[in-house]
Amino acid sequence: MTTVSTETQPVSHEKLLEENRDLRIRLQEAEQAIEAIRSGGVDALVVPGEEDRIFTLEGAETPYRSFVEHMQEGAVSMGLDGTILYCNQRFADMLGLPLERIIGSNFARFAVNVETVEPLLEEAKWGSCRSELILFKEGSSGVPAFASLQRLTGEAADLCMVVTDLTDIMAARMLVSELEIRVDERTAALVSKNQELEGFTYSVSHDMRTPLRAIVGNASIVLEEEGDRLSESGKDYLERLSRAALKMARLIDDLLHYARIGVRELMFEPIELRRLAEKVADAIAVNHGEFDLDVTFDGEQWTQGDSHVIGMALHNLVDNACKYRMPGTLAKVKFGIEEQQGEPVYFLRDEGIGFDMAYVRKLFVPFERLHRDAEYPGTGIGLANVRRAIERHGGRIWAKSEVGKGATFYFTLPPAESHSPQ
Repeated sequence: MTTVSTETQPVSHEKLLEENRDLRIRLQEAEQAIEAIRSGGVDALVVPGEEDRIFTLEGAETPYRSFVEHMQEGAVSMGLDGTILYCNQRFADMLGLPLERIIGSNFARFAVNVETVEPLLEEAKWGSCRSELILFKEGSSGVPAFASLQRLTGEAADLCMVVTDLTDIMAARMLVSELEIRVDERTAALVSKNQELEGFTYSVSHDMRTPLRAIVGNASIVLEEEGDRLSESGKDYLERLSRAALKMARLIDDLLHYARIGVRELMFEPIELRRLAEKVADAIAVNHGEFDLDVTFDGEQWTQGDSHVIGMALHNLVDNACKYRMPGTLAKVKFGIEEQQGEPVYFLRDEGIGFDMAYVRKLFVPFERLHRDAEYPGTGIGLANVRRAIERHGGRIWAKSEVGKGATFYFTLPPAESHSPQ
């Protein structure tokens, strides 16, 4: 029978102390790791080996983590080399990939323009940086994005990154670009139309007036030289012909004026309305004789606009007040300002024949007249010119009246500090 000796070699006291110190260090590191996991301070664990394995940590949700998970932007934390340690669901949705295929991968893997990633990470090591880039997404040409990186200190990760999806913004940019192209095209078309209109008005003002002048002139010559040989009806026909030609000339002038107001470039400047109204009254008095103009607002009243166009509008309104006065009476016109619904509104009121409010819609329409030409001659374009002039200054105009009790025209104009043409 053979006896086997199992003697154990004694362990030295120093060896035991060294192993005890090593165990204490490992225990302390484990306690620190557990505390970091509990506090949410660790996003992932890296297990070294032939190929580093990265495990994300779940649980112990903090308000910070909850906020990041519900952001509308992508949130990523990673190492200095670009290894992704954590990302929120929004970033995963941008790439169209599950979280497990993203975490542990290098960020450059998900960039279409890979050459931009390395300089970006290098710059981020020294603080913060930002850049636009294209993220890879299966089934698409890429996701345009804006990345903002920040170097972290004292954290488990080295870099944090916020990624904004620019897809909607890029679509809006393209839409704006398309709209700008359309605006340019329409502007060019309008310029061309205006040039055509200028050519047309030139043709009208010269070519069409010439035969009208010939009609009036020849009719006058026939009446003067052959009047004795003509019957009374023959003279009447010639006089009618002359009057019709003159009316046609006035109509052409009014049409040209109406067209020019629509395309005229307004020259904005401060206008004092009391002074302008008095100037208009002096000009009208030459045609209509004396009339009473009462300006009711105190002191100076300033607006901003084209003095020629505003003056034309006032001229038409005051001229109409004088034209449509009660027979055998002195025309009385009151020009003032009042507040309506918190807005200053100018008014021009007369004591003339007035009109039926049932026809108020026709008042500012070209060629629409409420009275027969035999009673009150005109072309029916004056108030249309007034409306166009006021609207081109960004204002409004309307009227109220009662038959036999005069009419009041109300209109708005921009204040003196505003001068944007319409």
